[in-house]
Amino acid sequence: MTQTTHNTGDWSPSGLFRMSAWEGEFERANAQLPRWYWNRDQRRRHYARWVEAEAETLAIRLSGLLRSDSPAETAGAARVLVDSLARDIDWARRLEDSDSEDDKFAHAA
Repeated sequence: MTQTTHNTGDWSPSGLFRMSAWEGEFERANAQLPRWYWNRDQRRRHYARWVEAEAETLAIRLSGLLRSDSPAETAGAARVLVDSLARDIDWARRLEDSDSEDDKFAHAA
């Protein structure tokens, strides 16, 4: 899936993981939101961790279903999705690392 708009970090490269979806899920699951939630940088860092964990889980589970006798069209599509999830994982790690670097510079100033 190709993004036609500029990705500002509010969704993963595949488009499967959106910050708004994570926020909605997080808000529903927590009666009282933690203090860090109101800090945009910290919220993005937690979102990045969520994307990484969800994408890794899906990629591992999907890869585990593939066998040598899996139908070619199914296996091919699954491999494309696993590759897309791997890009999401890398993106989430870079997002988290860049936010961590931003924090270091902000505290040094």
